Amino acid sequence: MLDDIINAAAVPVYILAIGIFLFASYRALTIGRVLVRGAYRNRAFWTAGTLIALVLFTLATTLPDSPLLTLSFLAIMLILLAFVDSSIKVAQEMDFFHRSPLGWQHVRKPLYVIVIGLAVIDGLFFHLQPSNNSLFMAGEAVWFLSGAGSIAYAAAALLVGARRTPDKSMRRFVRTLGLAIVCMVIFFTIWIPFQPFSVTVQDLGNLISELFIPAAAYYLYLAVMSLSPVGHVEKEVLSASRPVIQGPSPS
Repeated sequence: MLDDIINAAAVPVYILAIGIFLFASYRALTIGRVLVRGAYRNRAFWTAGTLIALVLFTLATTLPDSPLLTLSFLAIMLILLAFVDSSIKVAQEMDFFHRSPLGWQHVRKPLYVIVIGLAVIDGLFFHLQPSNNSLFMAGEAVWFLSGAGSIAYAAAALLVGARRTPDKSMRRFVRTLGLAIVCMVIFFTIWIPFQPFSVTVQDLGNLISELFIPAAAYYLYLAVMSLSPVGHVEKEVLSASRPVIQGPSPS
């Protein structure tokens, strides 16, 4: 009975998250089309692509026995890492001293190797379905320490880079993006079914972690909307710079 209630409570959480993802995707595409500066326009389109990938991943979580779940999970991991990498580069360029937050330039390539390696390991686990419980727990530990740790480090680098960026709009965008990724890391890790817990506790843990999906969606929406004043200002500047064509004066 309790399991049914917990599973039923997750349905509106997923519906809310997908609704925010879709609306934020629309706003990101709309804002990206009117932005003039390449750095801001690329942030908007990157956000839209990430949101669409998250919609597919959220839908795939309802099909736990489908290979679509594994493929969408690996895709969102790579997209997130590439999105963070490009956003940190923009923040570093805007920093007066061009400092690399948390030594990101030295660790970015190893993180790509870790994420791709985890993709291979996760794919093998999905197809082989190891019956050895120790091997399964080892795979969970590898993901928890390496995968979640990599994304968490990237989020921390984003937050540090945001503090060093003088541009208010970009600083707000990078900061909210980092908070969204923190929520995603919590969602990706807290559901791991460690053996000491019963099934009921695991289901409750899943519900708690699922609450961070709409939270991540909300922070991504805030990240998108932080770019909208830039688009408004750029449009006003362009309108003001256009010559005004007047008709012939009446004689």
